[in-house]
Amino acid sequence: MLVGPSRPEHIAGLRAATRYAGPLFVDPPLRAFRTAGLEHGLTSTYHPLAALKGAVALARGFRQAGRQGDVVQQGGTFVLGPGNRIHFEWRDRYAGDGPDLDDVVQAIPPAPPRSRESEG
Repeated sequence: MLVGPSRPEHIAGLRAATRYAGPLFVDPPLRAFRTAGLEHGLTSTYHPLAALKGAVALARGFRQAGRQGDVVQQGGTFVLGPGNRIHFEWRDRYAGDGPDLDDVVQAIPPAPPRSRESEG
């Protein structure tokens, strides 16, 4: 599931750019982002390490598509549940910051065994 600091009219563009087909929610007033304690502001967006990450990405051929939503809101990665469990949490410190994907995948709890009754 993704939560974006955006408006509903931006969902189609995000799906087209990323091919993400899972649940997607928007949070224009940034309630979820404030609750999660995520960074917001010019200093995190235009941080020197963000510029370095951007230059490396550009050199590797990545191009930023149109920006939408709150462009100075930094993201985070969380693995939650079931219940009130937090298995993994990461808060981006600057634009382009992010966790090691292997750490995120390792934090995902195994799916509960399926009963034979639900396989029909």
